[in-house]
Amino acid sequence: MNKRLLVFSVDALVREDVDKLMGMPNFGSVMKESCQITNVRTVYPTITYPAHTSIVTGCYPNKHGIVSNFEFTTTDKEQNWLWEHEHVKVDDLFTLAKRSGYSTGAVFWPVTGNHPHVDYLLNEYWMPCTGDTLESSFRRAGSSEEVIKIALKHESLLPETHYKTGRTNFMIQPYIDNFLIACACDIIGQFAPEVMFVHDGIMDGTRHKFGVFNSETDKAIEFVDRQFGLLIDALKRAGVYEQTDIVVISDHGQLDTKRIMKPNVYLRDHGFINTDAAGNVLDWKAFCLSDAMSDLVHLKDPSDARTYEAVHQLLKEMAEEGIYGFNEVLTTTEIDAREHLNGDFSFVLESDGFTSFSDDCLRPVVKSFDVSDYRFGRATHGYNPDLGPQPVFNAVGPGFNKNVVFTRRPIVDEAPTFAKLLGFEMPDAQGVAIDEFLRGAV
Repeated sequence: MNKRLLVFSVDALVREDVDKLMGMPNFGSVMKESCQITNVRTVYPTITYPAHTSIVTGCYPNKHGIVSNFEFTTTDKEQNWLWEHEHVKVDDLFTLAKRSGYSTGAVFWPVTGNHPHVDYLLNEYWMPCTGDTLESSFRRAGSSEEVIKIALKHESLLPETHYKTGRTNFMIQPYIDNFLIACACDIIGQFAPEVMFVHDGIMDGTRHKFGVFNSETDKAIEFVDRQFGLLIDALKRAGVYEQTDIVVISDHGQLDTKRIMKPNVYLRDHGFINTDAAGNVLDWKAFCLSDAMSDLVHLKDPSDARTYEAVHQLLKEMAEEGIYGFNEVLTTTEIDAREHLNGDFSFVLESDGFTSFSDDCLRPVVKSFDVSDYRFGRATHGYNPDLGPQPVFNAVGPGFNKNVVFTRRPIVDEAPTFAKLLGFEMPDAQGVAIDEFLRGAV
């Protein structure tokens, strides 16, 4: 008989939040004897899409291939989110679970668009094309007819001015979180997928808007407890609660930001970027793509040794001066050795700990806060994974031991643990299963 697994990822949930959740009615009652990783070491860069891909592959970005939330672009990033599963270079938990005979579901799990092995799919996706509707968007992203029917049933939970007028981004909290949880609960109630992953963004969005810890994040923690309770109630109504292993995880923490800087202004000043008067890139030799509190520096021609050396020297001088928002410049080889990060970029810029980065190429070099973009809010992420409040892992259920606690494990250990719980292996994984968590495994 197949086992059952529900994974609830609360974006930007951290240790301090879980301490509060333990005193709340839903999380506290379910998770009081949970297995825990109190401080999960996530991947670099500490942003949503690379981290969530690591959670389901057990691999670091240098192997699974997702190094940013975006494909590289010098133009409109909103058209370049890495929504599609085709970008992932290794088999993930959904594929291996399906091959092992499991039914699968995923609601707002990043990088799952058109995933061929998710039976009940509502990808993290919003209306990117002019005139899009909720139905056309999710149909394009691979949702089945029965899932589209569920989404349409709950579209009134979204702001009416977005879903009825074709505005392109309906990711407005708390509307989107209510919508996705309602859809997840209906998928559980109607189909009860044996392997179900749900991703919620209320903590992340609240922190971007207000900062890391404050009265608004306290309200968001209460919201998380209510949403978790709705998922538990759905399992109970479906008659599968007692058979389900339940895991609450997160992908990264956040740090408060003090300013938003534009490294591309300096590349433009030194002739590596050519723009029109409005700042649109006409041509370029080097360009910084922001991952919030880190930057991936791309060269148009990576084999151009003269440009490589000139850009490297300029960035190192800027880092040494210490006023441009970054204090470290790492080559691809250096960051791969340190953090298992590789790709079609040439350098990484690491924040000074209070600066986030913009892609803009025009002065002024300091940009105003902008809560509509995660990179420019009053708190954000993307930095060294050892900094700041840390992500978490809590698990209970028939397959888990009780009260086993680790203070530190890498996030890539999560997928192999889920796989071993479900009775299969992940041959591509760079992480290892946490046997101490699993009943009968040690």
